[in-house]
Amino acid sequence: MCCYYFPSLLLLGQGSELEEKYETALNYFYTEFPTDQSDSTAIQLLEEIKAQIPTDALPLSQSADVFDKLGTLYLIQGKPENSIDVLRQGLTFISRNNLNDTLKFSPALYLGESFFLLNQADSSILYLNQAEEILKKKTNKQETGRLYNSLGVIYYESGNYTQAINYFSKARSIITQKAKPGPASAARYAVFSFQTNEAAAWANLKEFDKAEALYLEALSLNIDKDEIFSKLASLSIKSQKPDSALYYLNSITDPTNKQSLPNQNLRAEIHLLNMEPDKALKLIVSNFEEKDNYQTKPAALNYHLGKSYQLLGKSWLLKEEYQKAAEGFHKAILNFDGSFTETDIRKNPSPGNINWGMTDIFESLSLKAKSLLALAKEKEKDQLFQLAFDTYQVAFDLLFYLNNLYDNQEARIFLGESIRKAYEDAVSASIDLYLATNDEAHLIRGFLWAEESKATALELARNEGKIKENADIPQELLQKEKVLKFQLTRANQKIREVQDPDIVDDLEIQVRDSKLALSRLYASYNGFSSYFEKKINTERININSLQANLKAGRQVLLSYFVANDTVFCFVLNKDRLYLSEIIEKDSLFNLIRSINKELVTSKGNSRRTLEDISVRAFDQMLGQSYSDLENYSNWVILPDQELVHLPFEMLVNPKGEHLVKNHSITYQYSGKLLQLDSFGNRFNKNSAIGFAPFTAIDSLLESSEFDLLPNAASEMELLEGRVFLGNAATKQQFLEHSTNASIIHLATHALSTPDSPDEGFIVFSTAGENHLLFAEELYQLNLQNASLVFLSACDTHKGEVVNGEGLISLSRGFAYAGCDNIISSIWKANDKVTAYLSRVFYKKLNMGYSYPEALQGAKKELLNDPDMAQYHHPYYWANMVFIGNTFEDTFIQAKFSVFWFMILVVMATSLIYYWKKKRVDPTLF
Repeated sequence: MCCYYFPSLLLLGQGSELEEKYETALNYFYTEFPTDQSDSTAIQLLEEIKAQIPTDALPLSQSADVFDKLGTLYLIQGKPENSIDVLRQGLTFISRNNLNDTLKFSPALYLGESFFLLNQADSSILYLNQAEEILKKKTNKQETGRLYNSLGVIYYESGNYTQAINYFSKARSIITQKAKPGPASAARYAVFSFQTNEAAAWANLKEFDKAEALYLEALSLNIDKDEIFSKLASLSIKSQKPDSALYYLNSITDPTNKQSLPNQNLRAEIHLLNMEPDKALKLIVSNFEEKDNYQTKPAALNYHLGKSYQLLGKSWLLKEEYQKAAEGFHKAILNFDGSFTETDIRKNPSPGNINWGMTDIFESLSLKAKSLLALAKEKEKDQLFQLAFDTYQVAFDLLFYLNNLYDNQEARIFLGESIRKAYEDAVSASIDLYLATNDEAHLIRGFLWAEESKATALELARNEGKIKENADIPQELLQKEKVLKFQLTRANQKIREVQDPDIVDDLEIQVRDSKLALSRLYASYNGFSSYFEKKINTERININSLQANLKAGRQVLLSYFVANDTVFCFVLNKDRLYLSEIIEKDSLFNLIRSINKELVTSKGNSRRTLEDISVRAFDQMLGQSYSDLENYSNWVILPDQELVHLPFEMLVNPKGEHLVKNHSITYQYSGKLLQLDSFGNRFNKNSAIGFAPFTAIDSLLESSEFDLLPNAASEMELLEGRVFLGNAATKQQFLEHSTNASIIHLATHALSTPDSPDEGFIVFSTAGENHLLFAEELYQLNLQNASLVFLSACDTHKGEVVNGEGLISLSRGFAYAGCDNIISSIWKANDKVTAYLSRVFYKKLNMGYSYPEALQGAKKELLNDPDMAQYHHPYYWANMVFIGNTFEDTFIQAKFSVFWFMILVVMATSLIYYWKKKRVDPTLF
């Protein structure tokens, strides 16, 4: 027990017998070196006092404190049910006697922790949120650190490690700011706890060096070295270092600790890393025989038993004993999920509840499904195949629920990357069964899972933006969100600019605190108009919805999915879904890398080698299905992994033609984004804006560190709206006008940083001090009114490819901000060619072409223009790609339709008038 968390003891005067008993109980409670005996004595005394409440012998505040202290002691002794009972009585007592609401803080905090131990997440979160609200009213913020730690544990157990780190770090800093922890201070113990929690979160994010540094720092506190050795062993296992893990386990001195269930599980994991399943099995079975002797709290025991059963399943899986493996994983789920009690292996838990260790439940579900698949192949039983696929679906439903719980894209991207392997296994299994049975249901399932695995963070952000607009959230909260986002991006920008390490430390604290404030704000949104419920009930990807939007005879969708060593190509048209290609991954990826290398090195000169590679890539990716695909003028391509770097327009068909000649091509991050309702100002043709800061008209730009773009201004000659040139094209003007713009055209410089995507930026006029728009800032914008962003700048569709989320680039930032359609560049753009393509693009738009058709038309016109012959090489034109949603008409198409409708009306009116006139005067005949 740590006295740090409780108010200092007041010296009590002589009074009644009850007051003396209360004073004695407090002395035991606050003893410098508490023991089980001292805690038990305090509990006995407090229970005797509680039995006499209400009483006039104690002030009301002291009576309330009796419930508080008693509930706390039960929590310390690992009796959460008793703690909950007493603390609830305390809350009732405070309310009935109209005591100050701030007295409810401690009971609410400890109720949250008690429900946590019982794995009752909803109740835990409820009381911790109440404690947080009460804390705002308290003048004494002494217990803030413990609250932030508890909230951090909530995020940790749901798998949101990035946010958990912010909470643990904040809790630690609160303590160290109040007083430097002395050698025997309670604050020192708190620092130890919060620091090891933070290290565990870093370990789960695979930031092993950061985790190790924190553990070693905690080790120097000389508080519980055995616990640190155990955690360092766990860290070594996560980093695939079994020898180091064994060294740390052998460093544990206490024999009881060394034989504890968590440490025995670590030893079993070491055996599995060394491919020794028999040794692991022997150890795990002995653990089960000793489980009644482990001195562990019930909830913790269930979790550690869950880990034991999970390791049991992994051991049997290595030995190819699939039935036993599936049973082991099922028992793991039973222990991880306290609300799930079905011992029947054919049953699975509902993903609609929050549970601690949700990532462990997901892992056990996916491994159970994998075991059942292997068993189904072995036994050749359809029922087992169906059970395996049903189990995968429950696992993926749990992921959907988890992602909607998360409040930041970093956590969602990390989760998507972590669980991608499960999707790959599930999709591969579905395709294998489809090929064996020709049952289309298996093909459809594989396709939907493939698309569901992609770009989840982007899709959820877009969906949340849409829901937020209609959730009746007060404007002051939405404004607070904008302010916090501005503070966050501003602090990050200053970190890039300053060199002083002390200032950097202060700014990093500002960043953390802004993230925490946003986290609490987002949590409050769940209370408005069923905000969270609407997110959960959003329609998942649906093949019928996709087909309903495909234009018959014109539009076809190609979905590529990389599963282990194979690339699958699904083709979806208005009438059917079919599997087009099955490609060997390494061979295809090598071709794509060769194409990009040849493009960059040739710089528009040599064509023979590039065309040869393009033909080979075409044969691998499209050869078998092109006889069908060539009938469609509009292709929608959903790439995966390395395929995001390939402009399909430049591939060469069997007739020796680039695909751009016959097909307009749209790219999209995932089929899920094609289903999102587009919303924006489609019809305000005057709200287009353009920026060209590096035109030749401004002599001041000649001293800029960036080159002039003399053709940039001409790109927007046909763009209706407002154009900012030279020094007028400032970042401030962009931020002021972009929110309500229907089309945004940026003819400028940009820098992509694939290794650090947040460091990429777009350049505005250098006349202003703040002229760089960083990628991070794009995520804070609201561009829901924008129908199109045209990025006429280098490398804006280049960046880091994250497995599961896709390409993290500047262009993605605009999509994240709410814009449906983007034209962007995969590599360095040529100023003259880009100006040519832009002018023709807008000309085609005004003629009624869709966005992808207008871009295709511009490229074709370039290739047919003899005056531009030197730019016919794909290096000059294939870099510009369209990413978007062509399922809905653009506002210009709508304008075009209205225009021709009006022409037809005028013509019809004229004809009727002429016909009537001919009949008016029969005497003319």
